Amino acid sequence: MKSVVIVAALLAGSASNGAAISDSELSLGGVALGDSESHVLAVLGQPSQQSDTGEGFAFEYPGLTVLIGWLEQAAPGKQRHVLQLNATAPNACTPSGVCPGDPMSKALTVYGQPIKAERDSGSFMEYYSNQSTCWLQLGISGHTVHAINAVCQP
Repeated sequence: MKSVVIVAALLAGSASNGAAISDSELSLGGVALGDSESHVLAVLGQPSQQSDTGEGFAFEYPGLTVLIGWLEQAAPGKQRHVLQLNATAPNACTPSGVCPGDPMSKALTVYGQPIKAERDSGSFMEYYSNQSTCWLQLGISGHTVHAINAVCQP
């Protein structure tokens, strides 16, 4: 029981320091994780390029890549859904208005203190969802957000 209390306290601490966000923030350019392929096409139109990644399809838009695939729990015949979003364009913003090209100070004001993560692909500032296993990942160059990714743990 003591370990449950400690874990709950740690999670509450993450939320209070701003590192935790809601799933509603896991959206870039008007498209959210879990949205259907048809919703993506309705919002963004036809992609300028489409490629098979082996695990789904990458829809390329100017400054925004939308990875589409089958959700694990999807029944046969169901639509593909958004699995990941990668943004580099200043118009591919989060719902709270954090965009590539913004100063990191804006993300700090909006979301609070991030968690610094060292990944194979580099160093990132991350904000984890308090509702799922997904997060926003900010690529920083100097004091500027140069990329934002919305990703989930598989």
